[in-house]
Amino acid sequence: MRYIVLIILAVMVFVVPTSQAAVEVTGEGVSKDAALSVALRKAVEQTLGAHISSQTVVVDSALIDDKIYSHSKGYVKRYDILRYDVIRTTASAEGFSVTISAEIDNVLLREDLEALNVLRKNSVVGNPRILVVFSTRQKNLRGKPFIDEIYNGIVESLTDRQFRVVDRSAADQFAVQMANSHEIDINLNRAAAYGLSYQAEYTLYYDVSGLVKETSDGSSVELAISSQLIDNTRATVITSKKVEQTAPADVNIEQALSRAGREGGKKIVSPLIDTLRRHWMDMQNNGALYTIVIDGVEDAEQIARFTEMFARFPLANGTREVESGGGKTTFESTYRGKREQLDRDVLRAAAELGWQMKKVRSEGARSTWMKK
Repeated sequence: MRYIVLIILAVMVFVVPTSQAAVEVTGEGVSKDAALSVALRKAVEQTLGAHISSQTVVVDSALIDDKIYSHSKGYVKRYDILRYDVIRTTASAEGFSVTISAEIDNVLLREDLEALNVLRKNSVVGNPRILVVFSTRQKNLRGKPFIDEIYNGIVESLTDRQFRVVDRSAADQFAVQMANSHEIDINLNRAAAYGLSYQAEYTLYYDVSGLVKETSDGSSVELAISSQLIDNTRATVITSKKVEQTAPADVNIEQALSRAGREGGKKIVSPLIDTLRRHWMDMQNNGALYTIVIDGVEDAEQIARFTEMFARFPLANGTREVESGGGKTTFESTYRGKREQLDRDVLRAAAELGWQMKKVRSEGARSTWMKK
């Protein structure tokens, strides 16, 4: 029973209810705006504090202050000012007190808290989800199919190593799209976007060629399988491998193709695994480098505020301005999350500054945003 209680306490930190009950708080400050800012922060603190006790905190208060409370306004879905009061701060100075009723976005708050938990407990990171897709350029050899056996060999090898693989139907749909577009070489952006649509962090794409050799000693099948492992978040190839597999056609060509295909599928996975695991753990621990271009903002102070605000999000590991001029500013950020999470945080930072943003271009790890 003791172990059960400990597990519950550890989980409670990050279980923030999704109910939207409003909280009523009062903030004080030297101005109305300052008092309102204090009240908004208190609303977030009260929502978070209601579910965290001193025994259950697993991230330090300084980290929560920097990554959560610094964005208090962004967690408030709506608020109503109930009253303003003038207060006496010193014998000669007046201040303000504001009481509000605020509705907090518990879902967003929970996501950011969970992100902080991941940063502090990297040892519990699981394996990524993988989409396996193939080219139909060489779908048969002497009329005998072997694509299926290669696919089965790859999936068997991945699942034996505890990797999660997207359902086969997704691979079939991708193959049809590639065939209809008459493309021979894979388009990275398309493959990455397709993988992300199935919540896959990586796409393993393979192509194959083969021949039947006939000698005086008999027949055999030779397959050459080429693969590319794609990081879907950044639309980049992290490694490419090629293997060859031979099977004697001592019974018939069809059985030889099946044997060579399945063994070749298993064989192509082995040289990819170490690179995949290293890349995945590095992504979880340190993040990946992204380039963010903001177009339409010329005020240097506003750009500096955006940079500081974005850098404070839980998944951002570092953000810096690298180029500016002509109303266009380029940032680089090391970010631990997925591409859609980064896009979300760009919009969150913009909203806190009162900007309306639209993504106008995205290529791999680079995205361009226009301020409306």
